[in-house]
Amino acid sequence: MDIENILHKYDEMAASGQMQAAVKYLEKMAAECMEDGENTSAITIFNELEGFWRVAGEKEKSYAAAEAALGLISSGEMEGSIGHATTLLNYATAKTAFGEAKEALELYDQVEKIYDWQLPEDDYRYAGLYNNMAQSLLRVNDVKTAGEYFSKSLALLEKMQNVQSETATCHSNLAICLMAQKKLDEAGENLKKSEKLFVELPGDPHADSMLATRGQFEYMLGNYAEAAEYYKRAASNIEKRFGRNPYYARACRNCAKALEAAGNTEEAERWQQLSDSAGERR
Repeated sequence: MDIENILHKYDEMAASGQMQAAVKYLEKMAAECMEDGENTSAITIFNELEGFWRVAGEKEKSYAAAEAALGLISSGEMEGSIGHATTLLNYATAKTAFGEAKEALELYDQVEKIYDWQLPEDDYRYAGLYNNMAQSLLRVNDVKTAGEYFSKSLALLEKMQNVQSETATCHSNLAICLMAQKKLDEAGENLKKSEKLFVELPGDPHADSMLATRGQFEYMLGNYAEAAEYYKRAASNIEKRFGRNPYYARACRNCAKALEAAGNTEEAERWQQLSDSAGERR
């Protein structure tokens, strides 16, 4: 099977809004690759599935896809390869997303060891690793070290081409660290850079996180109505792509909180009801 054609078809289906059909197609292709003994292609597809289910908020499915890929890597004696590192990194990212940051950091340590063995120190893949390590550090409340890793990632990204999405995401993530340290001027500058880059990337799903972060920033400044608008945009985008998942519920809840602070009690209640109906309570 031609893995590039498979992924291209998946991307086309996803871009046209056929997300459920797209993921079913990937699952079918993964099964066929395994039946045909094309384990390398199956590993690539399982990595894609891990990412999809992670963003969709489906923990068990995300973990199962990562573990399926790791099982194929082990059986194929591919441990210590860059492909192995990529799968470990994806699994660690899922662990972080589902609240298991300490376990994620252990996986990232394994990734870094493989990278140190296999890659030059300025390889672009270090930028992704540093970004993801920082995400896990944020989850264990080590804000200072997280910011240092985001800065290291950004320093590498700014030397590269065609990494606008990654750069925009890194600026947004760095802003989170700066906000936690009450460095609001620096946080605001990073959010402006992130938003400017995402404007040039319509439809990029990572923009939703930036919108939510911008909502939090405006809330901290006391700009409650502006905060609510950013949360509304984030919620709308998430619903269109993934339905009313936990990330949608959180954006609705934060929107309600901002609207209530702005004195718009009636609309705040409506957004809180949307959050509650999606499964997230106060």
